[in-house]
Amino acid sequence: MAAASPQPVRPSTLAVVVSAGVSTYLPRTLAAVAGQSHVPDVVLVVDVGAPGRDLGTGIPVHEAVADAGLEDVTRVRVVRASEATTFGEAVKQGLDEYAALVERAVRRARKRGDGGTSGSFGGSLSGSWSGVTGELSPVTSGEIRAVGVGGAAPDHASRPEWLWLLHDDSAPAPEALDRLLHAAESGRSVAIAGAKQRDWTVPDRLLEVGVRATRTARRVADIEPGEIDQGQHDHREDVLAVGTAGALVRLEIWNELAGTDPALGPYGDGLDLSRRARLAGHRVVVVPTAVVHHARASFLGLRDDGRTPPGATRDAAADPRRSYLARRRAQLHNSLVAAPAALVPLLLVGQVLLAPLRALWRFATKELALAGAEIAAVLAVLAQPGALWRARRNASRTRRIPARSLAPLQATGSDIRAAKRDVRRQASAARRAAVAPSELEIAERAALARRRRTTATVVLLALTAVALVAYLPLALAGPLTGGALLPADAGLADLWGAARSGWIAEGAGHRGPADPLLQALAVPMLLLAPFGAATGTLISILVVLAVPLAGVGGWFAAGAASRSTALRAWAAVVWALAPALLLATGQGRLGALLAHVLLPWVALGIARLVGVDRRDVILSGLVGARRTARARAADEERAAEKAGATTPVRAAAPAAGAGARTSTGTGAGIGDGAGAGAGAGTGTGAGTGTATGTKTATGTRTIAATGAAPSGDVGALRAGRSRAGSIAAGAGAALALAGAAAGAPVLLPAAIVTVLLLTVVVPRRRLMLLAVPVPALVVLGPLVVAAVSDLGGGSWRLLLTDPGVAYAADAGPSWLSVLGWPAEPPAFPGLDPADGTVGEAFAQWGMLLGGGTLLLAALAALLRGGGRLWAVRAGWLSAVVGIVTALVSARTDVAVGTSLDGGAEVVRGWAGPGTSLVVLGLLMAAVSAGDGLRGSLGERSFGLRQVGVGLLALVVVLGPLATAAGWLVAVRAGHDRPTQLLAVHGRAGQPVPAVAAEMQSSGTRARVLALIPEGETVRAEVWRDAGPQLTTAAAIVSSRALTATEADPAETELAAVVAALAVGAGEDHGAVLGRHAVGIVVVPPEETYVPEGTEPTTAERADLIAQLDATAGLERVTENESGVIWRVSRSEDQVGSAVSVARARVVDAEGAWLEDVDAGVVDMRAELPSGPQGRTLVLAERADTGWRAYYDGRPLRATTDGWRQAFELPAHTGTLTVTYEEPLGTAWAWVQGIVIGLTVLLALPVRRRRTELV
Repeated sequence: MAAASPQPVRPSTLAVVVSAGVSTYLPRTLAAVAGQSHVPDVVLVVDVGAPGRDLGTGIPVHEAVADAGLEDVTRVRVVRASEATTFGEAVKQGLDEYAALVERAVRRARKRGDGGTSGSFGGSLSGSWSGVTGELSPVTSGEIRAVGVGGAAPDHASRPEWLWLLHDDSAPAPEALDRLLHAAESGRSVAIAGAKQRDWTVPDRLLEVGVRATRTARRVADIEPGEIDQGQHDHREDVLAVGTAGALVRLEIWNELAGTDPALGPYGDGLDLSRRARLAGHRVVVVPTAVVHHARASFLGLRDDGRTPPGATRDAAADPRRSYLARRRAQLHNSLVAAPAALVPLLLVGQVLLAPLRALWRFATKELALAGAEIAAVLAVLAQPGALWRARRNASRTRRIPARSLAPLQATGSDIRAAKRDVRRQASAARRAAVAPSELEIAERAALARRRRTTATVVLLALTAVALVAYLPLALAGPLTGGALLPADAGLADLWGAARSGWIAEGAGHRGPADPLLQALAVPMLLLAPFGAATGTLISILVVLAVPLAGVGGWFAAGAASRSTALRAWAAVVWALAPALLLATGQGRLGALLAHVLLPWVALGIARLVGVDRRDVILSGLVGARRTARARAADEERAAEKAGATTPVRAAAPAAGAGARTSTGTGAGIGDGAGAGAGAGTGTGAGTGTATGTKTATGTRTIAATGAAPSGDVGALRAGRSRAGSIAAGAGAALALAGAAAGAPVLLPAAIVTVLLLTVVVPRRRLMLLAVPVPALVVLGPLVVAAVSDLGGGSWRLLLTDPGVAYAADAGPSWLSVLGWPAEPPAFPGLDPADGTVGEAFAQWGMLLGGGTLLLAALAALLRGGGRLWAVRAGWLSAVVGIVTALVSARTDVAVGTSLDGGAEVVRGWAGPGTSLVVLGLLMAAVSAGDGLRGSLGERSFGLRQVGVGLLALVVVLGPLATAAGWLVAVRAGHDRPTQLLAVHGRAGQPVPAVAAEMQSSGTRARVLALIPEGETVRAEVWRDAGPQLTTAAAIVSSRALTATEADPAETELAAVVAALAVGAGEDHGAVLGRHAVGIVVVPPEETYVPEGTEPTTAERADLIAQLDATAGLERVTENESGVIWRVSRSEDQVGSAVSVARARVVDAEGAWLEDVDAGVVDMRAELPSGPQGRTLVLAERADTGWRAYYDGRPLRATTDGWRQAFELPAHTGTLTVTYEEPLGTAWAWVQGIVIGLTVLLALPVRRRRTELV
């Protein structure tokens, strides 16, 4: 090795460089050390390479040292510390290895008689000389003398005075060590001297000049991202802390403090070491004239942590989020170490409570990777109490001054907030400058916005007018009923209670689950509840305004496939007037209606999630390189179409702020992530213009565009794909799908199949796409469990059953579903199918024109080539899934329900949700193919192609309008009597009288028995509310009625007593009615149950009333708009009377009545007096294993009284509590709350960074 050049007398220095093998940064760092104006006496390279770590380039460390020329200027020793897990541990183990290596050299020198080797250094450089040698190169006696004083043997006083700590990615400037030593020589009080840190790739970009932090280790971002070093921070000297990269540490202090905290590194170790040095009475200074260029590879996530599979290519893009977990854990650990002992438990509790809130905030800001890190960081700290205890003990051992002495150097919470405000303000200003539009672009955007607002407003007003013309009488009719619709008088609280209850409070009660539709309705009810509105008000709004609401969704969803206002208006009208929606609205199929309204939002969210939605690209000659690059992408897509390409163009438009990287031909590589790619350079834009880039003080680039865009492109509008997927849009799609599936459960399997198929064709975000059905699956979880509980018994039919009343409809031929019709269409109004003329054909087929023309347009879309073909295929894929869904639904018996004339009938599934999916897919194909068609035709000479497209456009516009006109005329005529197109009507008066309503709401919770004549039979309904209610109906009840294999005891008993009442037979009517908690019997008015145009039942009704008047135990009360009313007599000895009509009663061991117990709708809580031994609580509810009863908190033994649920009661006084606990109900509630809550957070809108119009 060549002799070192003469240097000024300086304290001896040992430089320690830590690296895992030869990383990509190490050669530059070693060369920088070799180029120092004052080189260290010895350079110790500590190799921490080990299996599972990044082994670097594979070059031996000795070769890297030789290539750097380091051995030519100083002594270099290489040792291994493969067991070290942090930077501090690597330094400690490296010093131990080096000490052992020198000690062996001393012993060899003694044996050879090489001078005075009578002693060793007198102690280890890090406190102990023992340890495995790990010797990789011989230590000469000359090195021993050089470390000592002159030729004397080294002693304790001659050890190196300073340690110079260097990371492998921290290259010092030539004067760095000399300036650090000069500052260190200013006094013995200086223990640590830190360097100014600049960027690795952009040498004048400032990173750090000392560390400012709060007592809780929160660092102040006082250096703005991309800030250029102009000496503005060179006044700093005494600081709270410095980073370990390039830090000069007095060896005596290093040993006194026992080095860095073993639990820290590579983050927070410098702050901890500096703070302990300060508390030990020493100074920590930063030397702004000493510069270290730091790549911050760990901070930016550029290190390989061993998780990359063999042979895989590691993504080297800078992303500080990768290191957030380690940084957050270090910050929490540091805060606990620095806190007073009395506050540590409180801080731990605070960290545990704060972690979920911080994770939720990360979800809301779409930083999903950081959400888990917030929780994991706290758990990591809690999992290492020993490390925390050792760190606090070590800090206490060396403390000489109180912690409050650090207050002048520590930052406060207000400093943190002010620094963050400054960063946000600067970033906002940089974004505005980067995307500032030209005047031409502003004018074009304003004109485009006006055109779209005008068109959308006209479409919305037209659809609203159509809806009001068709349904205005319904809006004024009060609570709606009829068809598949039931009234809903419940408020928000009762609606939510019914939705969450596992017990269906209808008749004698049924095991749930409740229809998920109730949960979906509870969401918009949040807006109406403050005004005291009932759920029926919401239903009326949905029914009357379903058409314009669907039109709004169709408009925005079409915007994902085309930016043409004409195409979007056509799609909105076709979707809003689709047969599936019109029939669902007229027949009261609320779930199918809700699904149709929400499906466009599902499609829009998925398109934006995967980044294939269309966006406006306005081409302007003076808008900068970012926009010219985007224009170039649009040109490429059009060229692909002309060439007949069948795959989407994948070239992504550059993100805002990244224009410099795409517009320059030269420049620096990726640095610390702030202003990546900045640097001087020039580049060429699209067309004839050129763009020159200049670097600004913020590290970003200002693009100046000269020249002009291609001819005709100034201020022109083109459509391109957004490319950047939106997590918020995907979460919105998931919520919309959950609502749609809640209304139509059959859409859940259809959606899962569609998503699986779409993952094959979408270009990106496939995992996120697979997560879209998860909220729907969770919301429908209890229903799905019930559907698969007895597959052999037909429980699977539950997924095909619509919520509400099972209402029959004629599905017609299978091919109707391809045209979007879920049922046999009616004849076109005003034409007689028996005319035998052209009118006959039009009467039969006129209502199919809309679906036929849409199918024609979708078929023609398959002829469109280019990048849009994949969207056409995706649309057809959805349509095929919809066709299969519609056919399966329409061909499957699902429940026992009613027909249009009110009679009982086996009902098949409703094909509406499937045909909605068909129409959605066909529209997606047609609109995607039509996008850009006008411009494409304009580039070709006029001919048959243009004529054909024009005729097709005329047909697809007139066809849906003809169908809509026929529907409107038919609906207006149907307000006089129920028809297939309009079976919904207003409820006529109150179904139950005031006396019955009072009994229903009292503690007895007595019920009403409604007897409805139907020819020679009488239909019986038990009402717990004002007649049948949506909240007490459930698809699972009607489905079980179809699949039941045994007679239900409760229904058998009730049917027997109803038959006896109808013919005047029997005497024990009151007792049976009392067991069913029936306190009132009513025969409703004939107009409430006899459809218009059917044969009246006046005589049968009169006979029934006469029989009831003559029945013992029934007391006629009155006759009013609710019908003829009788009260069930209560007496213990009167013939035909009931002892009790209460929902809950207490009986003795012999079954004799003791007392009634006040109860709620499902659950109950009451104080019971003492009573005889063997007494029993009996409920007028079907026995079920889900019932639970507690007496003074102790569970009661369940039993039965016939078909009724009962519990054995103790004799003493106590508090009785009865609940129904659905199996896994609590678990489902938690899962649903967490999944939906997180999805809502993800769907929350954040500030838009895009510049395109939506």
